[in-house]
Amino acid sequence: MKHIHLHKIAISLILIGIFSKTYSQSVEKKTYQTAFTNTAPEIDGLMNDSCWNKVGWSGDFIQTQPYENKPPTQQTSFKILFDDNNLYVFIRAFDTEPEKISRRISRRDNFDGDMVSINIDSYYDQQTAFAFTAMASGAKGDEAVTQDGNNWDDSWNPVWYLKTSIDDKGWCAEMKIPFSQLRFGKKAEHIWGIQLSRQIFRLEERSTWQFIPKGSPGQVHLYGELHGISSIKPKKQIELLPYTVARTERFEKVEGNPFQTGKKSAISAGLDGKAAITNDLTLDFSINPDFGQVEADPSEVNLSAFETYFSERRPFFVEGKNIYQFEPSNTIVINNFSADNLFYSRRIGRSPHYSPNLSANEYADVPASSTILGAMKLSGKTKDGLSIGILESVTSNENARIDSLGFRRKESVEPLTNYFVGRVQKDFGKGTTVLGGILTAVNRDITNPALNYLPTAAYTGGIDFSHVGSSWEKISGPAAKAGRSPPVAAQV
Repeated sequence: MKHIHLHKIAISLILIGIFSKTYSQSVEKKTYQTAFTNTAPEIDGLMNDSCWNKVGWSGDFIQTQPYENKPPTQQTSFKILFDDNNLYVFIRAFDTEPEKISRRISRRDNFDGDMVSINIDSYYDQQTAFAFTAMASGAKGDEAVTQDGNNWDDSWNPVWYLKTSIDDKGWCAEMKIPFSQLRFGKKAEHIWGIQLSRQIFRLEERSTWQFIPKGSPGQVHLYGELHGISSIKPKKQIELLPYTVARTERFEKVEGNPFQTGKKSAISAGLDGKAAITNDLTLDFSINPDFGQVEADPSEVNLSAFETYFSERRPFFVEGKNIYQFEPSNTIVINNFSADNLFYSRRIGRSPHYSPNLSANEYADVPASSTILGAMKLSGKTKDGLSIGILESVTSNENARIDSLGFRRKESVEPLTNYFVGRVQKDFGKGTTVLGGILTAVNRDITNPALNYLPTAAYTGGIDFSHVGSSWEKISGPAAKAGRSPPVAAQV
């Protein structure tokens, strides 16, 4: 086994030598100077507020598609303001044919039609960012960006505000982004990485404020910079959200089945909470969490012997999800060619493993999922580049009710189970080197012999390491060179 891992590392190093290259193209690092406002603008998609006069316009977008490094067919400009609690962004998308602007009504994160977006590296770790997208129709999209722009997670759904408008000059998007939705350290003066982009649907054209050459292995470290933010404090929020859910189902009655009487009712209650432990670490906790309002999974028929993987949409597990990513077979040649993850959170609260064997004249009422008795998660990233993720969750012993000619008994179909995940990563040199480790544990209290095929305990662990070669220079001035060697990861 050790020889196999050594061979993987050797192959990775050879591939770096083959595929790495230094980008010699000169790219100017853009900056934008924002300003503080005492009066917040009204978010209406119209620039009617005098506070916007405090800052100047920036623009000069560069086309990236279909013609790289060429002027766009339509220009784009923007302004940025801030106050004690929010960041304000106004984007003017000029269009000489406003009647052709694509205003497709879509759901959140569908990213359809004409759109503009701002990506914010508020940590300024040059590895992670938060993306906020405005469609011309007024629909919103948002994503958590990790791995230097190589991973985009649209399951992240922050609270922010958007209004759009269309006039004879084109269309506008006005945003209010609360600082509570961003993550940043406590500093007197902040420099954040930012990138703004635009898509013109009818022309299949994309343009960006900070030009990033195609083929650059990563994006966030090449973003432009936002200057001028000062005297803001991370928001140490505490949220408590109790809930009660009552449910009634009506269905076709099955003669002779005491569990299919045509009507079923249930009531449940629980509590969700969030607390900022420090400026960088957030504690999420939940007692019998309510997942009833979460977006449903797509229908799928799986006739294989392999598990179906669905996207995680449950709010408790989405918070800081990127920290828990550990992909043992992730390739360095093709990004996301294999995206298996050592920790798959959808197994917590899954459907029971076992279905009871029934005799003649027996009927069973089997729970559809395991009840999460309680869950706690501590996650965040410090200003020194240390990412921490600790998750603990307990699911209950689930019993199926079995009726045999009026006599009822219970049979365990899912044991009491404890799940634990611990994950740490440390950035060195602004993310040029990343060293991390993970430990997972599953412990079950099995009382039904029919479930003995499940392990009573399972433990996994690993370390990952990536390093960006020294044959590149970050953009740092008007004539700096941009480029990176592809990263190499070794995992055990």
